Amino acid sequence: MKSILIAALALVVTSGASFAGTPLIDARQNAQSHRIYNGIVSGRLTYPETQQLVRGQIHVQKLENQAKADGVVTPFERARINVAQSVQGARIFWKKHN
Repeated sequence: MKSILIAALALVVTSGASFAGTPLIDARQNAQSHRIYNGIVSGRLTYPETQQLVRGQIHVQKLENQAKADGVVTPFERARINVAQSVQGARIFWKKHN
């Protein structure tokens, strides 16, 4: 009986975290990080530009962490993160092409 209760509790805890899954946000963050890395390797980004872009990535990650804190990412929070990622994507483009 005790093992069933523990298994049920584990299921409830892990299923709550699955509601806050953000695979599209994570994939976009990963792609943007790779764009920054490629800019560093190719020499298109200077050190100060890289620092600014990394701070932007950290800001977007903080928004995502705040949204996930309560276990459910609302459509408003997703939209806010999407806007922040769009701004960051534009900054990456402009820094790499200036």
